[in-house]
Amino acid sequence: MFRTRVLSAIALFVLFCHPALSYADAGLLRTVQPLDETRGYCLDIRGEGQTLQLDEPLQAHTCKYGAPNDDQRFERTADGAIRASVYNRCLAAAKLEAGSQLLVRPCASALTQKWTMAWGRLSPASRSDLCVTVAGEKGEPAGTPILISPVYHRRDAVLDRCDAAREAKQSFRWSLPQERGLSTAETARNGMPADVAAQLIALRPAPDSIPQTYKIYAAQPRVYQASEIKVANNIAYGPHERQQIDIHAATVRRAPGPVPVVAVFHGGGLIAGSRANTTTVADYFASIGLVGVNAGYRLAPDSKWPEGARDVAAVITWLHEHVAEYGGNPDQIFTVGISTGSLHTAMYVFRPELVPATTPRIAGAIFCSGPYTFDFSDPTMGELAYFGGDKTRWPQMVVPGNVSRVDIPVLMTTAEWDDPRYFAPAAQLFSELVLKHAVMPRYRQSLGHNHVSQLLSIGTVDTSVSREILDFIDRVIHPVK
Repeated sequence: MFRTRVLSAIALFVLFCHPALSYADAGLLRTVQPLDETRGYCLDIRGEGQTLQLDEPLQAHTCKYGAPNDDQRFERTADGAIRASVYNRCLAAAKLEAGSQLLVRPCASALTQKWTMAWGRLSPASRSDLCVTVAGEKGEPAGTPILISPVYHRRDAVLDRCDAAREAKQSFRWSLPQERGLSTAETARNGMPADVAAQLIALRPAPDSIPQTYKIYAAQPRVYQASEIKVANNIAYGPHERQQIDIHAATVRRAPGPVPVVAVFHGGGLIAGSRANTTTVADYFASIGLVGVNAGYRLAPDSKWPEGARDVAAVITWLHEHVAEYGGNPDQIFTVGISTGSLHTAMYVFRPELVPATTPRIAGAIFCSGPYTFDFSDPTMGELAYFGGDKTRWPQMVVPGNVSRVDIPVLMTTAEWDDPRYFAPAAQLFSELVLKHAVMPRYRQSLGHNHVSQLLSIGTVDTSVSREILDFIDRVIHPVK
């Protein structure tokens, strides 16, 4: 214990007392310990942009690394003040007594605006017995922009008696330059827990890999709380019992207008599967402020080619007419399909002649390991049930060789540990788009993942797949000019 405290003290000395850091600390004032927020809590002016509340008490708020953070940016000055860099106001205590609120006020030479920072404790220069303190035992959800995960949290920040028992809540430091971009920094396989990675490697594309993968991810914690999401279940878009969708929307996110919509289509080999398998995917997109749609569709043998594509078209048509009622933007609808879900959405995207001419166009599509075609010499039970037994028709029923529309942006993925039978169809479709139609689809190999873990990882600490999808959506909505 003594050695740990000594090492912590040395680290704090380097952070706060090294001459090179004096008066050059522009950045974020954050808690040394993360408390209940892995990104740490930073001193924060309430609101942002048009909702900025400069005259209200400060709070402790999730540090906004890699995001707009003018409301958290402070700097030390030579006369002992701590200035809100962007707003030319200074950190002030309402009173120099325990329980007082923290404010930002026009800079002056008042004692309430003079501060010292020693061994992590931020105190009024004239009252070293008082410390800036993060109040409460746990943060509450705070307004969070869309596309940021997990949700931000806040606590009150006050002056209180310095107390060794509350050291974690009373220890602050300046953010470091290398921390400021951590929310966007990445490396290959970044974020996948080591035990999950080992289990997926052990499974590879084994016959029982899919059910075993579902078991692995059932135990993985999510990066959001159930309270952040509200769900409207079992909304019919057609007469069949499987023609239903669930709409997942945010409860704590604030958006100035309609938000993008992500419709998720499950897999199942054409004859199985259900939207129950992709509930957490729709949850995740709702948790970051989008509208997540969990879509079901009819299965073979009751539903034959090309009814899968027509179910996708029916979902898109329904959303275009109704999703605004749930906060969604009907002009920013994206689809995400896994396996068979990718096949059906690819049919809708690339073969518009198969669906009603009145079907709206979507903004973009994400295909995860789609079986866009198959081995005609050895079809599976699902392929026979869906495409039928007339082999002469099969070449005209698949996607490769029959692409007639290429104006919708797409992201294609396969997984490192995918079943090999998914690689050739992806290569065929990719080559046709590039060589015949002169378009360049975005492609991602999901490193470390197998066929279903790609989508199952979404909403866990492993952001390798979700990050790619969100970047694709952002680039479509805000193209590089």
